[in-house]
Amino acid sequence: MSDDQTMFSRQRVGDVWHNWHETQSAQIARVDVISRPPDDLSYNTSSINRCTTQIQRAIREAKQDGLECRAVGRGWSLSKAPMTSGVMIDIAQLNMMKRIHHSQVEASYPGDKTRRRGLVMVQGGAYVSELNRWLEASGRKLSLRTSGAANGQTIAGATQTGTHGSALEFGAMHDAVVSIHLLAGDTKQYWIERASYPVIKESVPNAYGAELIRDDDLFNAVVMGLGAFGVIHNMVLEARPRFMLEAHNFKDDRNGQPIVLDQAMRRRIADLDFTTDPHLDPVGASGTPYFFQTILNPNTNPPQVLLTHMYEQEWDPSRPIDYTMPENSFGPGYDTLSIDGRVLNALDFLVPLFANLISGQIFQTGLRKGTWGELFGYKTLRTKVVSGTVAVPLEHAVAALDALIELNADEGPVPLVFGCRYVKKSHALLAFNKWDTTCVVGIDGIYNQDSLRFYDLIPAKMEQAGIPFTQHWGKENAYTPARVRETYGDAAVDTWISARERLLPDPADRVTFSTAKLRSVGLA
Repeated sequence: MSDDQTMFSRQRVGDVWHNWHETQSAQIARVDVISRPPDDLSYNTSSINRCTTQIQRAIREAKQDGLECRAVGRGWSLSKAPMTSGVMIDIAQLNMMKRIHHSQVEASYPGDKTRRRGLVMVQGGAYVSELNRWLEASGRKLSLRTSGAANGQTIAGATQTGTHGSALEFGAMHDAVVSIHLLAGDTKQYWIERASYPVIKESVPNAYGAELIRDDDLFNAVVMGLGAFGVIHNMVLEARPRFMLEAHNFKDDRNGQPIVLDQAMRRRIADLDFTTDPHLDPVGASGTPYFFQTILNPNTNPPQVLLTHMYEQEWDPSRPIDYTMPENSFGPGYDTLSIDGRVLNALDFLVPLFANLISGQIFQTGLRKGTWGELFGYKTLRTKVVSGTVAVPLEHAVAALDALIELNADEGPVPLVFGCRYVKKSHALLAFNKWDTTCVVGIDGIYNQDSLRFYDLIPAKMEQAGIPFTQHWGKENAYTPARVRETYGDAAVDTWISARERLLPDPADRVTFSTAKLRSVGLA
């Protein structure tokens, strides 16, 4: 049988498509599912090129039919970022991974030996949970530098929409990407890197039929391109030597008192100084953690707080890795979005949300040790939860929280909790982690009209308070063309649009990879 028969499957014609969390839906023309070659499951040049042929077939036929098309994996985004009325090209089965051989690395690659050993190539359809397990295996001994939460996303979906973690000394997940294999239409493909950071020898993209382009502006546009440039088939990431985390989840301070948003907690949120207020450190640990998160309840006075501190630990080769997750509780690797799903499934939603998070039956407090793959394993319920963010410079973190608490008091109470994470600056043109240290306030909870209205009011509240802000592209946001330009600046937006025109010079291709969401924010 030909590849057209074994690697390409047309499904769900004229169906209604829902995202994973069932908060967004759209009438679509069809889903084209691309599979790996059944007779060659290795990650080699031949299998990559065969996958490319089938992806570009899907693009070509969508274009011929006058339909928009988008690559899709799990459909994890809670915004309309992955939505289309046309063709969804399902690449979730394209999940191969391999190390980059030293002979393939450009001589001028600026990374040191440790970074060179951490170069890995990944197909865009690989789930982050799969990638963690593959990296952490004894044959590779690597770890991601940062991670999102439940890790049900594909690596392309996570990086294209700006998924972040809370590693205090690193950026978002897309900031680990150093090379991108882009299928820009039905005939053209590119291998894109920064001119300031060459990585892979030209012979590699040549073998894939891809044109090598080294250009900082183009890379910084495509690395967080919102799916608007085409289909990300492969990418190269820089991983780090594998490590473990000692994760503490706690709601009481060292004196046994409930943690609340008092002056000491405000100082920690505002300046990330872990040398002061030692009563806020977990029992048995101190100093600056690798990963830091607060979750607070805006519906108590003062707001109650849950803290997560994760401290970097050397790898313990004698410790067996266990990727199974407890069924009845959520540990330190889960964000409030996953927790809220269980609250919604298991409890009367009229019960105060935060009270059930801290009850111990839903959110697991205490100490747990593990890897990214163990602590951030993929297990979440498919329930109608809602999530949005507002990201601000660190110096505005407390003011942003106060504004959100005030908004909740005026318009609520709403069934939401606020979670603060921290991320370093990105070079990506439309990255919402745009400040030296960005505080990302996740606003997560139960999907209802009160919650949705709260999200709609956030931008005006930030603007009224004079707080500069961005919003997560993959979650509920209120971007408009004017807000996108105000947020990122005309220069960044115009450079992003120019990059799209350069890589998709045929207007028909730009229409093919456009969506209603892109048009609504002035990017298509």
